[in-house]
Amino acid sequence: MTPYRVFIEARVLAALRELKRSEQQRILRLFEHLGRNPFQQGDYAEHDEVGRPVQVLVLNRHAVVFWADHPVKEVKILDLKPAGN
Repeated sequence: MTPYRVFIEARVLAALRELKRSEQQRILRLFEHLGRNPFQQGDYAEHDEVGRPVQVLVLNRHAVVFWADHPVKEVKILDLKPAGN
């Protein structure tokens, strides 16, 4: 399968800049992984502001919110937030 393109919201990039380099690299590897594996399920699902189901993957202290737009072969990274308890 051809990897999907990965699009990252500007607020996610801003949040990444605040992290340690090792955390940044770990999260960026996750983004690359999602592009190669766009059918990846999250640890749980939520709905975004328009009601679309999105996946949430927890990676250590962070939660990555994303959805795969299969018709156009893109993964959209919507948010990077602190993981809940």
